[in-house]
Amino acid sequence: MIVVRGLVWDDWNKEHLYRHGVTLDEVEEVCHGKYNIVESYRKRIQVLGKTKNGKTLTIILSPEDRKLKAYGKGIYYPITAFEEVNV
Repeated sequence: MIVVRGLVWDDWNKEHLYRHGVTLDEVEEVCHGKYNIVESYRKRIQVLGKTKNGKTLTIILSPEDRKLKAYGKGIYYPITAFEEVNV
C-alpha cells in the first residue's frame, strides 16, 4: 500500500495543474484521503480518487524528489492531474 505523507510543489507543477483546471487543494484532498492506485510506470504512480465535491481526478505522482532525498518516505511530486469526465 502506498501512503502519501506529503506533496512537493513548485511553480511548474502548480501551473501545469492550473492548465488542467485542477487546484492544489483538490490534489491534496485526494492524495490525503481515499484513493485507488490504478497503475505504476517507471516508479510513477497513477492515483484515482474523488474530491468531497464529487470531482474524480487522475493524479500522476513521482516519488523521485532528489532535492529532499525523500524517495520511499511517502513524499511525492505531483506531475499532472486531470478530471475524469467519463467515470
